[in-house]
Amino acid sequence: MKSRLIKYFKSTKGIYAMCIISFTESIFFIIPPDPFLALICIGKKFKKIFYPFFLCTIFSVVGGCIAYYLGEQIVNVSKETNFKFITNNLENIEKLKLKINDQTFSMMLTSAFTPLPFKIFCISAGVMNVNFMDFLLGSIIGRGSRFFIFSYLGYKYGDRFEEITKSKKFNIIMISLIGFLIIYLYYKWN
Repeated sequence: MKSRLIKYFKSTKGIYAMCIISFTESIFFIIPPDPFLALICIGKKFKKIFYPFFLCTIFSVVGGCIAYYLGEQIVNVSKETNFKFITNNLENIEKLKLKINDQTFSMMLTSAFTPLPFKIFCISAGVMNVNFMDFLLGSIIGRGSRFFIFSYLGYKYGDRFEEITKSKKFNIIMISLIGFLIIYLYYKWN
C-alpha cells in the first residue's frame, strides 16, 4: 500500500491530488497536504521542489481565503435568519475581534505551524472579520514556510522523512508552537 501511494504521488497525478488536498484541507478536509508534498519531493533535485511547494502554498492559501469568506457568511446568514447562537454572541465576537485584529498576522503565521487544523483559524478569522490583508500575508508566509520545510525534508531525507515527523523532537517542536501561541494570546488579551 505504502509503495503504491509513493508511486502515485511521484506521477503527474500526484501533483493534482496534492493541490486538491491542499485546497480542501484549508476549508473542510481533515488530512493535511504536508506528507504528500514531501512524497512528491523525494528524489527530486533541489530546484525541482519549488514547483510543488509553490502550488501547495497557493492552493492552501486560496482555500483559506474561501474559509475566511465562509466565516463571514456564517455571521451574515445568522443575522438574516436570527440564529440565536451567533446573534446572541455578536457583542462577544466584536470584543474578540478588537483584541485579535492587531495580532492577525502573527496568529496566522503561528497557526500555520501548529498541528491544529488551519481551517479553524481561517473560518474564525472570517467570523470575526479581522483585517484581511494581515490574514492573507500571515497565511502566505506561514503556510509557505511550513510547506517549504516539508518539501526540503522530503528532498533531503527521502524515505527517512516519515521517521523524522514521528520523532519525539519533531512532536516537541509542534507542541511548543501550540504552547507559544496560547501563552502569547493569553498575555496579549489580559
